[in-house]
Amino acid sequence: MGVAFVVLSLGIGFADPAIAQGGSIIRAALNEDIRGVDPARQSEGMADPVHMHVVEGLVAYGSNLEVGPVLAESYSVEDGGKTYVFKLRDGVKFHNGETLTSADVKWSWDYLMAEGSVWRCKAVFEGNVKVLAVETPNPLTVVYRLAEPNGSFAYTLARTDCAGTPVFHKSSLKADGSWGSVIGTGPFTAGERKIGEYAEVLRFADYKSPAGEANGRIGRKEAMVDKIRFSVVTDPAARIVGLRSGELDVSSVASQSVDQIRQEAELDVVLSETTVWYALLLNQKDPLLQNKALRQAIASAIDRQAVAQGVTYGLATGTSTPMPRVSRYYSPIANEPLAANPDRTRELLAEAGYDGEPITIIANRSFQSMFDQAIIIQSQLQAAGINVTIETLEWGLQLERYTGGKYQSQSFSYSGRFDPMGAWERIIGPESRKVWKDERAIALLKKGLVATDPDEVRAISDEIYALFIEEAPAVSLFHMTLANGFNKRLEGIKSAPFDTPTLWNVSIK
Repeated sequence: MGVAFVVLSLGIGFADPAIAQGGSIIRAALNEDIRGVDPARQSEGMADPVHMHVVEGLVAYGSNLEVGPVLAESYSVEDGGKTYVFKLRDGVKFHNGETLTSADVKWSWDYLMAEGSVWRCKAVFEGNVKVLAVETPNPLTVVYRLAEPNGSFAYTLARTDCAGTPVFHKSSLKADGSWGSVIGTGPFTAGERKIGEYAEVLRFADYKSPAGEANGRIGRKEAMVDKIRFSVVTDPAARIVGLRSGELDVSSVASQSVDQIRQEAELDVVLSETTVWYALLLNQKDPLLQNKALRQAIASAIDRQAVAQGVTYGLATGTSTPMPRVSRYYSPIANEPLAANPDRTRELLAEAGYDGEPITIIANRSFQSMFDQAIIIQSQLQAAGINVTIETLEWGLQLERYTGGKYQSQSFSYSGRFDPMGAWERIIGPESRKVWKDERAIALLKKGLVATDPDEVRAISDEIYALFIEEAPAVSLFHMTLANGFNKRLEGIKSAPFDTPTLWNVSIK
């Protein structure tokens, strides 16, 4: 009964001899089905574990969150940050055999930015990082002209949630303009897909890899197997069973399952600290939390390491900054305040004149990590003499309160940001949803977004960080660590700060 269930849930039958006989195929689990493959008509189109193997952009992120060239050979920043010039690699082939030119990059851009497109990054390139024109002075040069200087433009092009601003051939569309099948430049081509069951990608024999050592999503890429089958397995328990039975080679696993998997002789786990950030938000518009000393007391009373370890079953490490550790711009304050400081907390509570007034933390049960961290924080704050209660809401209602800025405190998490100023932009700004509306922070963020020199960006980020610790608009807790279980027959699975592992450069022993 159990075995039959797993086979059905994985969408793997025995009609495929390559799978049944253990041929040149990697079998990976998808936590949910692909939402769409047309990036202009599906906001998640191509932004998934499958299509990152099929499509590429001009640039992408390395494991250290630095941007490097992919379809571009190099790029330069001119006119004080208003012009970006990309030189394309010569001889790159699309899956239909056509050679990549600057005209293809512009066609893809125009398609993504066309009226009616719901591409995830369209609003960004029409707003904060406004692109005025894309020019193609010759077949191997693409020029982007911006409305204003912007130091994060290349980072934005590389955004993983926007599929790295994908470049694909116009023949991906049918004659009537509707979507056909994606024709990209990646190391794999799109293969068979059965909705709700699986999607496959096939090795592209004519793939031309970028230069350099393999590094996250840049550098050397090689399809080392003939096929990857991504099977939809929504049940976490079924994913574990699939790994154990050998029907799956790689799958995300829950934090609490890591030790269990490591005890399996044929399995192992790779851990990746991501840029997904967990924090306790403190609304400075609240009459009680307007008191800076009280906000500082709350921050002082929280043991960040205990929160991180408790929420993630020992996988994550506490942090006092939104800047991820893997970033070159991560520079923690000396003696980073991770542990609670009871003496300092008492001093701050006395300075604040706190007299036991209640503070409510909003949390939800849809995202268990947010709820768990609220419970741990409540215990820590109550032990310090701070009267804290938890209000549990449906996620949609909590998000509504967050967006409108109508709360005292929230247990919250933010999706990953790879660019250095993006780490801060999540919380800084005049918008109602931003928890930190300090004019000094806003001015520093604006300055950082324009800066193109890495040393200047680091100095600005450090200045924001010092102000963040002083003003305590939120308490930084940890960055989520993701776990991927894999069969030891695979060689080349690497840790990287992304939501899913890349399966190029991965071979079968």
